[in-house]
Amino acid sequence: MWIRFTVWLTYLLSASLAKIIIGKLTVIPGSDPNERNIIRELKALFAPLLLVQIGNPDAITAYSIEDNRLGLRQLLTLVLQVAVVIWIIIKSWTHSALSYLYLPLLTSGLIKHGEVVWALKSALSKSSGIITIQEIDQEANMPALFRFLPEDIPNIELILKAYYRFISLKPHRENWLYQPLYESLPRISIDEYAPEDIFQITDAELSFMYDVLYTKAPIIYTKAGCILRALSFFNLVLTLCGFSVIFRRDFSRDWKACFIVGVLGGAVLMEAYQIAQLPFSDWAIIQMIKHQNLPLMIPCLRILGPRARNWKRWSNTLPQFNLLSFCIHDKPLTCGKILKFRGFDMGLKKNKCRTRIKFPQELKALVVQEMKDIDEDRRLKPFHQRGEWSLSRYGSLNDFKWSVKRDFDKSIAIWHIATDICYYSDTQTHCNNASSPKIQMAKLLSNYMMYLLAMRPHMLSTTTAKIVFRHACDKLKDLGVKDEKEACRILRMERVPQYSNSERKSETVVTSKWHMLKDAQRLTRNLMARENRWQILCSVWVEMLCYAAANCSIDYHSEQIRRGGGLVTHIWILLAHKTDKYHISD
Repeated sequence: MWIRFTVWLTYLLSASLAKIIIGKLTVIPGSDPNERNIIRELKALFAPLLLVQIGNPDAITAYSIEDNRLGLRQLLTLVLQVAVVIWIIIKSWTHSALSYLYLPLLTSGLIKHGEVVWALKSALSKSSGIITIQEIDQEANMPALFRFLPEDIPNIELILKAYYRFISLKPHRENWLYQPLYESLPRISIDEYAPEDIFQITDAELSFMYDVLYTKAPIIYTKAGCILRALSFFNLVLTLCGFSVIFRRDFSRDWKACFIVGVLGGAVLMEAYQIAQLPFSDWAIIQMIKHQNLPLMIPCLRILGPRARNWKRWSNTLPQFNLLSFCIHDKPLTCGKILKFRGFDMGLKKNKCRTRIKFPQELKALVVQEMKDIDEDRRLKPFHQRGEWSLSRYGSLNDFKWSVKRDFDKSIAIWHIATDICYYSDTQTHCNNASSPKIQMAKLLSNYMMYLLAMRPHMLSTTTAKIVFRHACDKLKDLGVKDEKEACRILRMERVPQYSNSERKSETVVTSKWHMLKDAQRLTRNLMARENRWQILCSVWVEMLCYAAANCSIDYHSEQIRRGGGLVTHIWILLAHKTDKYHISD
């Protein structure tokens, strides 16, 4: 949280501080160009140096998806800032050697700041950085590259498949101009791959999407981007060397000269580091594959291919949130009344109850298999079911249909509670299914879906999630127990009390006719009567997850990959490649 806050604050303050400092520099008095004034010249050198500093590292051009929609505003800001910097340079020009250093530094600043504007403008435009409208026909023929790939280099085929799927779908743009072209392109299936490789391809595809939306990667790997990067680095080195030569005897007594050479040296080192990092990227591997006939490309691929699998593209964790634990172990917060008055109390309590676990391989295999089973019933149709397809496969639709036809957030709540009751019942009685890995997988999926309901309700395409969550908490707290097992025993074995008249008056329109605990008990009885209940639970949870992923806004998925990605966003990408947007249902 602190790292995220620091990056966010630094990102917001960088441009504002630069504007303030440039504004301060405008008060530098003008003078005769033939009259030397070292102090004034050093101050003026800060103006083009600031353009370099606010050009941002390669790893960040935007902090949120909204930043990409401000490309035109950023262009106007660049024009105004450059105009002010040029005015400062003209005022301070003295025909000295130091004055001529303004020019290469200004050139480098224009390139660095211009890269940010270029990246922001291209992120959501019809031509997205490395993928231009003119290149679309050439990119569409990419399957031919698969025939010429060296077979003894691991991982590069997975990355190439991810890139082809990315440029075909353009998942970050909902209304892509070439979306009909995607329907006519040969779709590259990845069903024959192992679950780990399927997620590896999806990781790389989301990594391409992240880079397009939030970094400079799509533009710096173009021919123009490489030329500009080399020119920017050359101008920075030229300025540093020239400045060091001019003030080689003054560093011991002039702190401004020491400070400027330190900033220049830092800019050169950062630029050199970013250039050194360019080969270690999925984009670089794609360019090497495209130009594999050139010298050194194949040796580079042999070096980078095996290492690419270990590049961290997402968090590879699964957030967990258990509703029973949250309600039973709820404790007052420090300054709780003040936090409640400001509306921060519930958010802080949820954060304290949230956990993360490493994403298990068994769950990847389960999700991939369940999605294949669903696809046999779905057949490229848009995802509009949230349990019916799975229940039909097990012949249980008539018994459970009522539970998945409720509002989505209510269905998640009662299936989550029923999963907990079945889990504690089976693990306590040591039944034959207790050692089945599907028990743990169903529990993990249940806690993950509750995490989305509690912490990311906007991703469930529902407007009542917060109301449903508070209602569920109130009803579970009324049980008055201090242990999850005891709560599950009561919910399974005992009859929950009817709502009193006073409770009914306090209900909202959303929850007034909803008996949550009774629904959870009824669902639990139906599940416990079946030997294959854990298969049913796993299948229904995966289908609910798919429904949430497919119906969530693209902007929310885009924001999710900024936070390190998540299972729901991986599911969204996998479904998008198997969904015909123009399909007419029977």
